Amino acid sequence: MESPDKGEELDPIAAPADKPSQVLDDVMKIHELRIERPAIIAYLQAIAPEKHEIALMHALEVGIIELQARRERFRH
Repeated sequence: MESPDKGEELDPIAAPADKPSQVLDDVMKIHELRIERPAIIAYLQAIAPEKHEIALMHALEVGIIELQARRERFRH
């Protein structure tokens, strides 16, 4: 008997409905994201809508690099 969903690609791990994001081995999936920080909203409003996703990824990269550097400074 053939499945009615045959041909549809399914995620190997489905995120629980109450979890807005999921971190897998090589990707992070954000299913819902609500940001209510005025500085972040103002930053993204100054960027063209079609560039919002890449701008957010760059901001995350810069922020993580800075957080890692701060942690390293406090260790010494």
